[in-house]
Amino acid sequence: MPPPPLHPADLGLILSYKCQCACAHCLYNCGPGWRDWMAPEDLPLAFQAMLAWEQPFQVHLTGGEPFLNFPLLLQAAQIGTELGVPCYAETNAGWCVREELALQRFEALRQAGLGAVLISCSPFHAEHIPPRRTWLAIQAAIEVFGPQGVIVYLPDWLETVSRFGLEEATPLEAYSKTYGRREAGRLFWEGYGLISGGRAGYRLGDLTPRRPAGRFQGQSCAADILYAHHSHFDLYGNYISGFCGGLAVGSWRDLPRLLDDFAAGRYPPLIAALVESGPFGLFEMALREHGYVPLTGGYAGKCHLCADVRRHLASQARQAAYPELNPKSFYEGF
Repeated sequence: MPPPPLHPADLGLILSYKCQCACAHCLYNCGPGWRDWMAPEDLPLAFQAMLAWEQPFQVHLTGGEPFLNFPLLLQAAQIGTELGVPCYAETNAGWCVREELALQRFEALRQAGLGAVLISCSPFHAEHIPPRRTWLAIQAAIEVFGPQGVIVYLPDWLETVSRFGLEEATPLEAYSKTYGRREAGRLFWEGYGLISGGRAGYRLGDLTPRRPAGRFQGQSCAADILYAHHSHFDLYGNYISGFCGGLAVGSWRDLPRLLDDFAAGRYPPLIAALVESGPFGLFEMALREHGYVPLTGGYAGKCHLCADVRRHLASQARQAAYPELNPKSFYEGF
């Protein structure tokens, strides 16, 4: 018997989509243009909502870049600890300009009950953040949390990004110049394991083969949405399953009802289309009902196809008919 839908093992709490970067691979279209943060009074509500799940899970406190509002991040860690929810924090280390600051913040989080930190390392982050800050964050985190409490994602990229120097950010074009476009594309798409949703299909799609929409026919998203082990609650109340930025399966504020609906197979219209027939089914619906025009160059993957169709739907006057297309500002961040 399959497990019930919408039961993640690793749930992210998006405190904001605001980030000092606007990385080319970002699945959630984060960047400096976002302004909102989760209201402090919503933090306990979000954690209480999670308790509707009886199976073990952990929470990652994330963004955007959660360290840009450290008091809110610290409060989230404290609330999670009080409720017995194991938490770790994610960061791109862009804020990490001094060892003293890094040690101070990590120690405050540890004392609040935080169990670990995840520090991102990739060529996409290193386009905005000098690798020296990444190394500093890792070293300070190990000192505070111990090696077992520090996750580097992805550790193999530490050496690669450092080859271009530690003190300055490195434009992505440097990889094509150094390795050639084909190898740079392979490093990005295969070596990092890019997902073509969010910005990646648009910003990095020319570095991988692009295919017509028909090539994705028959590729369902049932597993990606219904049985995702990694999902998010965002600051606006959206429950985002899997890595589907900009696609809300419903509201976490009414999680018990949402879980009941999904267990009974009652899905919102766009979710139903993706579960039954994948992005190609959504593509056919958008062609038929909303005047969607396919991208002439094709798509970098099924998630790119889905993102582009949803981007079109979000631009239409009838977008109110699809509350799944949330948060709205996601569709302005490509």
